[in-house]
Amino acid sequence: MATRINISELEKALDGLLESALVAESWERTLEQISRATGSTGTHIMPVRGKFPSGFLSTPNLQEAFHVYFDEEWYKRDFRERGLAVAMTKGIVIEHDIAGEEEFNHQIFYTDFLARFGFRYSAMVGFTSGDTMLSLNLQRRIQDQPFDRDDERLLVRMQSRLTAAAEIIRALHVAKIDSMSEAFELAGTAVVFFDRFGHVTRLNQRAEMLLDGDIRLLDQELVALSQEETGLLRRHLQAVLSKEPFTNPAVSTPVLFSRPGKAPLIIRAQRLNGVPAELFSHSAAVAIITDLSERAAPSRDLLRRLFSLTPQETTVARLLMDGSSPRQIAEISGLTYETTRGYVKKVLAKTGTQRQSQLISLLSSLKI
Repeated sequence: MATRINISELEKALDGLLESALVAESWERTLEQISRATGSTGTHIMPVRGKFPSGFLSTPNLQEAFHVYFDEEWYKRDFRERGLAVAMTKGIVIEHDIAGEEEFNHQIFYTDFLARFGFRYSAMVGFTSGDTMLSLNLQRRIQDQPFDRDDERLLVRMQSRLTAAAEIIRALHVAKIDSMSEAFELAGTAVVFFDRFGHVTRLNQRAEMLLDGDIRLLDQELVALSQEETGLLRRHLQAVLSKEPFTNPAVSTPVLFSRPGKAPLIIRAQRLNGVPAELFSHSAAVAIITDLSERAAPSRDLLRRLFSLTPQETTVARLLMDGSSPRQIAEISGLTYETTRGYVKKVLAKTGTQRQSQLISLLSSLKI
């Protein structure tokens, strides 16, 4: 007997999309209602392209499968990617648009991944949030009947309701970002907003003033003169936006962007409210930029007393805070490079820091 969609129950479930758009805590309940109404075992929403471990909404019973999907990198072997072109044109894909019985029986995505959890058939309803293509995915079990063309004609009606909910969330979140940006501007703080892929979505005026030949935007990425520093910011953002940010030391390590002839910039990113704001909105993280030329450096005496630094170590600490590299410090101080590196290691050890950016962040917070 075919698994049928309960139209009246689906209408009630779709009514919950508006509440979910306004009250994020309602998403789980709404997705469970959609699952029951469509004869599915679970439901999730995620980007069609650029899959990201934290960028999805799901019923609880799919969470374990999602962990395996990303941890074992099944998203790179998702056979259903073949259906993306169909989804983009007609807005909905059922499993038989993608695979036949031969694939179900022999394709490893079905036999080794989905079968591990008792899953097989799915339907994907595409919709948009701004420039992002998302899909609501309905998952059925091996013993269930696949979605058919009658189901397809019913499910396509979900598109407008999903798009409306996404646009409400997006509008609310954009207003929130606007308010945050204005508040930071009034406080004299430079901020940059990023999407879940680390691309810049917005800068406030204070941040725009810091852009020059040394610090610039390139293909929606904030880059420094140094490729290493650009890479550190990229890893910092990836850690902040990861599914387990607090276990990654790169989250708590601020990034240093050096500027020849100027004091460096310190960049600290923080994730915004996460799913669903991250999934539907253009901004998933915000970075605060500190221009150290606007901060008074701590006195030599304070550095010596707080960290038991020798006079030479104090000099090295002050030069590090100014953004000088160990090689530059060697030239300024008339020391060999190896001797200077030794002093740098001692300063880092005595201050309990591991990188120059961490040291600068610590020292810039000290009062004179």
